[in-house]
Amino acid sequence: MKFKIGILLLLLCHFLNAQQSEMSVNQNHYNSDFIANAELSKQFETKLKPKKVFKLIALSNPDEKISVYIQNNTSDTISISHQNHKIHILQEAMDEKGIWKPIEYWESSDCGNSFDEIKIEPNGIIETKSTKYNGDFKTKIRFKLSENNKVYYSNAIEGNINLSKLIMLADFSFTWPLEIMKNVGKKTPMELQKKVVFLEPNGMEEFNQFLENSLRKKN
Repeated sequence: MKFKIGILLLLLCHFLNAQQSEMSVNQNHYNSDFIANAELSKQFETKLKPKKVFKLIALSNPDEKISVYIQNNTSDTISISHQNHKIHILQEAMDEKGIWKPIEYWESSDCGNSFDEIKIEPNGIIETKSTKYNGDFKTKIRFKLSENNKVYYSNAIEGNINLSKLIMLADFSFTWPLEIMKNVGKKTPMELQKKVVFLEPNGMEEFNQFLENSLRKKN
């Protein structure tokens, strides 16, 4: 029994180290118990001026997490989609040249029951918590939200990462739904892979069209 526990701990440590050193899938989780206070609401009023559907504020926490607050900036109750209580966001970091690059990617679920929506009242605020990485490279971190084929960015906060997290993976075809192409016998082009896993507008629509065309040619 002790041997089995030791193996599990070893595997867990390996997984956590890999998360810190390599580009990894985003693991944010929506906090359904969150209630915004007056101070946070005031930050949205004073710091963020542009008129957009969603506003984002990222704040680092002592508990090794980063809170991403998302406000409905309209006069109507609207919905934001989630997958297993994960909002469609990922982290980006500034590289050594000051260029924003993704350090996380998104992987869709293969289960239809994983998808749902969260209703947000006018000026309402929700919270999701995401991973805080560590490393030797001091940089700035921001969050990218994708919703209804539009992209929204948070403020930038101080952070530390390993430079290896900025290295682009050579292939994302192992992620769902890109792995569907294995059954077609054709690989998804890298640029299209990036559009899907980095939550680019219309990325999934372009992939679905690519898949449909590939199936048509196969049959």
